[in-house]
Amino acid sequence: MAFNVTWHPGPKAVAGMHQLGSARELAALVIYLDPDSLVIMPPADPAEWPRFISLLHQIRDGVAELADHLDRTGAPGPDGE
Repeated sequence: MAFNVTWHPGPKAVAGMHQLGSARELAALVIYLDPDSLVIMPPADPAEWPRFISLLHQIRDGVAELADHLDRTGAPGPDGE
């Protein structure tokens, strides 16, 4: 099943790791998009964690690359240029 989404975060959007309980597998990546939220949970089977960890590293690297690109590009002025 394919699932594609596009969000435009609101002004109060934040992201981070959230511990959902005392067990280490109950942590998740939470992105509060203002007003929506996205939670990325680790697989229930710890044997699948290495692939999940690889995905998290890819997300981290992609986010850093996008942030660097936007920093270099600069924010548009009030007239859009």
